[in-house]
Amino acid sequence: MERNSDTALVDNMSYISSQQLALSEFLLPWKIVTRLVPHASLLMQFTKREVQQRYQGTLLGLCWSFFTPLLMLAVYSIVFGFIFRGSYGHPGETKMQFVLGLFCGMLVWELIASAFAGAPMLIVHNANLVTKVIFPLEILPIAMILSALVHTLIGFTPLLLLIIISQGTISLSALTLILIFVPVVLYCLGLTWMLSALGVFLRDIGAAMPAIITVLMFASAIFFPMTAIPQAWRWVMMLNPGAVLISMARNALVFGALPHWGTLALQILISFFVATIGYAFFMKVKSAFADVL
Repeated sequence: MERNSDTALVDNMSYISSQQLALSEFLLPWKIVTRLVPHASLLMQFTKREVQQRYQGTLLGLCWSFFTPLLMLAVYSIVFGFIFRGSYGHPGETKMQFVLGLFCGMLVWELIASAFAGAPMLIVHNANLVTKVIFPLEILPIAMILSALVHTLIGFTPLLLLIIISQGTISLSALTLILIFVPVVLYCLGLTWMLSALGVFLRDIGAAMPAIITVLMFASAIFFPMTAIPQAWRWVMMLNPGAVLISMARNALVFGALPHWGTLALQILISFFVATIGYAFFMKVKSAFADVL
């Protein structure tokens, strides 16, 4: 009996040790990449499916990703550009530059909002895949974000055309958008992993998300510059990565201003941390999905 008890204790300690090892692997970025690379082909298939399903059955298909931002731009430009006479406070700023800056902010925000909107019910809507033990559920959030990124990139096409028409050229600072989008995508990915896992257990998250998205939209400096916030409260706005990155993207693309490299480096570092934590949380709780669904 004593021997059996010791054996059980050793087995139990081995299990705990393996669980700790698994958690440490989930928290190492290169380990995460190593685990995801074998699923690259499957990921591309699901991303393609996500892109096609968004406008499935419509006559214009992906063209809606081109026209929808233009429609929203027209509405917001009239309301904030001509009725409220908005401005981003740049010297010599024209009304067209404000409109283009608004357009840029909207496109970046749409990518962020898609993560908040789609994540809570992502696993619930794919419950049939949960019972398939060999299926890597962790690729579903990646496919959703990649699909949203495709639509965002399509939306940037008319924006770039408008900048060329109105300004005659695109500033070299626009190339920094590639770096700016790195933390944007990583933040979205980390939040999607986390919210999609929580959404399985807390369905109220999905119900609360529309209100949260609206609040965050107005807190992300899309319609006004960061400098419009009183100095005493500006630090609160700086805690919102969406506001910081949207402001950087707008300034780089429309106003030809390079981002503050220290701030951008910090955002990239924090976004890596958020993505890693989101992935680790998802992987640790996904075994319980089948019990709930």
